[in-house]
Amino acid sequence: MAWAPLRWRHRARRQGRFPPIHTLATLFPAPPTRFLPTVLDVGSVAALDPVFDDLENRRLDEVTALERWLLDESELLARIAAEQARRYVAMTRRTDDAAARSAYLAMEQQVMPHVKVRSDQLDRKFLAAPAMLALPEAKYLVVIRRRRTQANLFRPENTTLQQKEAELQTRQQSLLGSVQVAFDGKTLTLQQLSPYFENQDRSVREGAWRAALASRRALWPELEDIYDRLVALRTDIARNAGYQTYTPWRFQDLGRYDYDEATCRGLHDAIAECVVPAVRELDRRRASRLQLERLRPWDLEVDPEGRPPLRPFRTEPELVATCRQLVAAVDPEFATWIDELQQRGLLDLMSRPGKAPGGYQYQLEDERVPFIFANGVGVHQDVQTLLHECGHAFHSLLCRDHELLSLRDYPIEIAETASMSMELMGLEHLDRVYAAPDAARVYKKHLEGILRTLTWIASIDAIQHWVYGKPVHSHDERRVAWLDIRRRFGGDIDWSGFQDAFAMQWIAQTHLFNHPFYYVEYGIAQLAALQVWSNYRSNPKRAVAAYRRALALGGSRPLPELFAALEVRFDLSVEGVRELVQSVMARIDA
Repeated sequence: MAWAPLRWRHRARRQGRFPPIHTLATLFPAPPTRFLPTVLDVGSVAALDPVFDDLENRRLDEVTALERWLLDESELLARIAAEQARRYVAMTRRTDDAAARSAYLAMEQQVMPHVKVRSDQLDRKFLAAPAMLALPEAKYLVVIRRRRTQANLFRPENTTLQQKEAELQTRQQSLLGSVQVAFDGKTLTLQQLSPYFENQDRSVREGAWRAALASRRALWPELEDIYDRLVALRTDIARNAGYQTYTPWRFQDLGRYDYDEATCRGLHDAIAECVVPAVRELDRRRASRLQLERLRPWDLEVDPEGRPPLRPFRTEPELVATCRQLVAAVDPEFATWIDELQQRGLLDLMSRPGKAPGGYQYQLEDERVPFIFANGVGVHQDVQTLLHECGHAFHSLLCRDHELLSLRDYPIEIAETASMSMELMGLEHLDRVYAAPDAARVYKKHLEGILRTLTWIASIDAIQHWVYGKPVHSHDERRVAWLDIRRRFGGDIDWSGFQDAFAMQWIAQTHLFNHPFYYVEYGIAQLAALQVWSNYRSNPKRAVAAYRRALALGGSRPLPELFAALEVRFDLSVEGVRELVQSVMARIDA
């Protein structure tokens, strides 16, 4: 079983945030407990060992016994994953809460290393089981493949290194969550500065940008040290498993069976050839409309036609209501699912001091319901973020009936396709929540953002290939490598006077610290989502049916089959990318 399902792109039940299992009349009742005791302290190694022992000691000579064993193992791992999720969520909701941080680290440093060792023993027991080869291939192909990979990668000595990795990652989250910026007579989080970048007064935009930079710059030395140590740890993890560098180890760890490093570099080339020229053209148009010779870093969010910023909501309920209308236009049933999450307290969407940056969806596997985390500040991008995370949530809910956790643990590429497709399908209904002129400008800005994001995705993926290909390097070497990458993929932006910030752009991307190499998936998924969007514009009913059908498969089929069910191509070629970019530019021009 691939440990541990971490579905992206909650406050713990023990803290009173969630109702206990089985107490709610709900659209999504928790599955019955068939194997575990109702009360089991999965945060205790002593409590877990007898359950692992039970599984370890069973005979697996018959297919029926092996399938029962898989279900019981899945129930145990789902309960552990849910506790891991709740502690992670509690920590990210309050990075300044010492108790929450301590509880999360206790799970990561004391419980999870032991769970990984015991899970490896179960992987090997499964692979050696006499009945394994008699399992129905159509159902268990993905399960068997994944367990073989995990068994090949696992080394007991790496559990200690992964404990240290989790501690460093928690420190990085705490640092970013602690940032507060004094600006405009207020003390703000970095996320709460976002509205200022849409201000028509250029001096206000620049002032906000400089204030944010000053706060970030103060963290660079410690963040660079954390990243250096993470790179060294990850390189040791790979070498312990017989790999010269971390990159191929991580590709296997992420379950990348259908593409390799060369494929990623080919995608970089396609983005450089097809997307970068389009983005630079968009930058030239923006500069012309703003009557500027060159754009500066603080000129990318303001409306180029001089219109005042959109402020579509002020509170979390207003944000949910806006997103709900868009989702209802795509599929009315999805709107009722948002209602369910809101009623059950499974949303935390607004920025506040001490909260970790970013957004995610995390599945609570014991109840098989998602929790959505975001940092709303009242701008339209927050609506897009919630649409994105709702796409993840709908994915989790559509595949929740798979009994095995391993069949619910879908590939990251299809996960991000689900979320980005929901963004684009929702985009088609903006006139339900905005006046026509505002809907048009938001629509156009989002499409422009897709192209800009593809160039950023290529940059973040490229720097990781460089870093882990040359794990021993100086800070200056890394900065030079980043500058080379951004000159290849970046837009037409003037960074004069801020060369140090240009060289350190990469450090703001939290995936580099917390989810290494999990980023090119966004590019693969964006290209697939653009195809879903095209299908939706041609035939909404058929596109939504395919969306539901593909997502309901969870992780039960290989990635190419999931894309086929979605009625899209897995095509990262120059020709494929060029066709999609031309389509986006045509819509922008229209």
